[in-house]
Amino acid sequence: MIHADRLLILAGLALVLIGLSSRMVKRYALSPVLLALGAGIIVGPHVLGLIEPETVVARGKLLEQLSRVALAFAVFDIALRTRPSDLRANARRIGVLLLVLMPAMWLVTSLGAALLLGLPLALALLLGAALTPTDPGVASALVTGILPNRMLPRRVRMSLQVEAGGNDGLALPFVVFAGLVATLPQGEVLGQWAVEVARQLGTALVVGTVVGLSMRGLTQVADVERLAEEDWFPLASSGVALTVLGLAHLLGGTGIFAAFVAGLFFSEGLPEGLRRPIHTVHRSVTKVALTVVFLAFGAVLPIQRWWPVLGAGGIAFALWSLVVRRLPAGFPVLRLSGTGALSSALIAWSGPLGVAAIYYLAYIERYRVSEYERIFLAGSLAVTVSVLGHGLTSASAVRAYGAAAGTEVPEGEEVQLEGPLP
Repeated sequence: MIHADRLLILAGLALVLIGLSSRMVKRYALSPVLLALGAGIIVGPHVLGLIEPETVVARGKLLEQLSRVALAFAVFDIALRTRPSDLRANARRIGVLLLVLMPAMWLVTSLGAALLLGLPLALALLLGAALTPTDPGVASALVTGILPNRMLPRRVRMSLQVEAGGNDGLALPFVVFAGLVATLPQGEVLGQWAVEVARQLGTALVVGTVVGLSMRGLTQVADVERLAEEDWFPLASSGVALTVLGLAHLLGGTGIFAAFVAGLFFSEGLPEGLRRPIHTVHRSVTKVALTVVFLAFGAVLPIQRWWPVLGAGGIAFALWSLVVRRLPAGFPVLRLSGTGALSSALIAWSGPLGVAAIYYLAYIERYRVSEYERIFLAGSLAVTVSVLGHGLTSASAVRAYGAAAGTEVPEGEEVQLEGPLP
């Protein structure tokens, strides 16, 4: 029996409780994402048994599709709040995060998988690739809201969000390369990889640009000609995200990257009177999607198999992914980009795993590698530890930054900072 109604009821209750207590939740250094994950664990087979993961949110295609849609909404949400001035002001820092730190995170995570889990090189690279992208939903929870606005300069907040929005799609080349290494003869890997990556990212870039620009034009015409009612008008952005996600996938591209590109072109040039209501509604839709994904993920977590299959190596790898995956390389490369020590430390720490990792952990099942169960077990444990670690430390880290940098402003205001980041 498929308990879909139970899932709907529980998702609805989770949204109500988190929505009505969101200010209190953040005040006590908690994350709505963390609460949704915890709720999923409670209602899953390990505690109350209200949801049977084999029939409702199986680890395969359904979990992949849920996370794919949530990711598209999340990266589009980041693109909506990104201004061209943000990209110019943070170009050097974002370039370092995507072009230097992202490959470093892949290699460091893969090294941990080989050393601590004993995975063969190809499978270690595959697990490392799945855990490379930072999460747009968790990252937004860390740097949006009353507290981050009061403590963190916009350049810090936007650097983290644009990085998360971009690297979710740009992780695909790492995943494809590792998947081909694990499944093809060595001599065929590079050629196949180049063709596949060029096709998927190229298609995404074209589709995202065309759809984003055309939908922005339609939105502006609808506003000028007053073709849409006020309560329907802001839903356009969610429709654009879904359209580009499906179209890019249909044409052989990666819909996640296409959604981010489309969001950038869709939002650029929109007057603030249009941007604000569109972003407000889309942000709410995104939160619904992320809540459902983390609720589902919590319900399917293979908690009882973590220790028997992975042992102490699994715990060590999860901690490696939390602490070593990003921070040791992130701090020095950010300093070399001209970012101040405090900002470098905060950005280097704030690289949470989340829905992007969930998506790629489900995505790589298609390669049919021999030790996929161990990969999923280790990856799901690493995601859980990251959500816990970053969710419980984010508010303290933001407060410490504000106190040390002297950037704190009264509630209701946003940090305005000229000159270099501290």
